[in-house]
Amino acid sequence: MLTRRAFMAGAAAVLCVPRRAAAGDAVPRLDLPILTEDPSAVPVIVWVEHPMDPGHYIRSLHVTLPTDPVPDKGTYAFTPLSGRAWLSFQMRSGAGGTVVADAEDTRGGRFTARGEVRVAEGGCGVAPDKINKERAGNAVIRIPRSYRVGEIVEVRARIDHSSHTGLVFRNGNYVREMPAYYLTRMLATFGGVPVCDFKLTSAVSPNPLIRFNLKVPGPGTLTIVWKNSDGKSWEAVQQITPV
Repeated sequence: MLTRRAFMAGAAAVLCVPRRAAAGDAVPRLDLPILTEDPSAVPVIVWVEHPMDPGHYIRSLHVTLPTDPVPDKGTYAFTPLSGRAWLSFQMRSGAGGTVVADAEDTRGGRFTARGEVRVAEGGCGVAPDKINKERAGNAVIRIPRSYRVGEIVEVRARIDHSSHTGLVFRNGNYVREMPAYYLTRMLATFGGVPVCDFKLTSAVSPNPLIRFNLKVPGPGTLTIVWKNSDGKSWEAVQQITPV
């Protein structure tokens, strides 16, 4: 018979495995759907409950799905202005598998979390009828209407932009049909000081909505710059006025 304890352990969607950690440090966490029907937009939330002090904070999170045709799902760098090493985005997946999140802190601590996701095949190789590069842009920022100095708020950054790996799923294999076209970077700054710097790949979904945290330091300007694989860039600006 299966005990309650064994059942709960087997039902867990996320397995966190510390590789090297100092006392009191935390490991990353992954929030993934167990099953999704849209392989081009698999929701991912990843975070680490860890202090974000100037002398000791989570430097980066790297997300991969090793069994995918495009295994690299992005490298996400944080600073103390993030307030919390947390982000949400959508990724493409060819056929699902084990998602791996690797975290690194500023003192050399390295940690790993793993989570399983199942999807329909073809997410990394769905060919568009046409990539309309002229419609790229319309970068926007959304934040709560009210916030206080020192409060950690959720920022929502979105842009209209196609994303294609350049691969198509044909006869049971992924083959390259065209060059990849995608967003390569999202950089957020507050008053010119970096908040987070996200290195994206063609495995990030089209028209991405990326959510991250900001620890409001006071009044100022939040700026987000997006760049793509053609070398073009777009900017969104939001004035921050704490109550």
